[in-house]
Amino acid sequence: MKLILFVFRLAFICNILFLVCLFIQRTHNFIHQPDINALMIILGWMAAPFINLAAFVWYVVLILNKSVVRLPKWLILINLFLLLTQFYVYLIMPI
Repeated sequence: MKLILFVFRLAFICNILFLVCLFIQRTHNFIHQPDINALMIILGWMAAPFINLAAFVWYVVLILNKSVVRLPKWLILINLFLLLTQFYVYLIMPI
């Protein structure tokens, strides 16, 4: 069960980087280090939706198997909200 907690925490960090990337896209680039920018774009813009979706699929499978999953409720809710935000940004907004 510690592995799913790790994945949810990794998804949370990637989601925070997603919000930073979204903020940078809407304003101007305020980080002047190209290596940090590249890492933030890869983790926040490209990896965050996949890690977040994989974490929730795993969580739902564990719930359906009636396993006891002890995750903080705030972590689940924030990741779920940001997953829905990512769906909106990637699928609905470009149209």
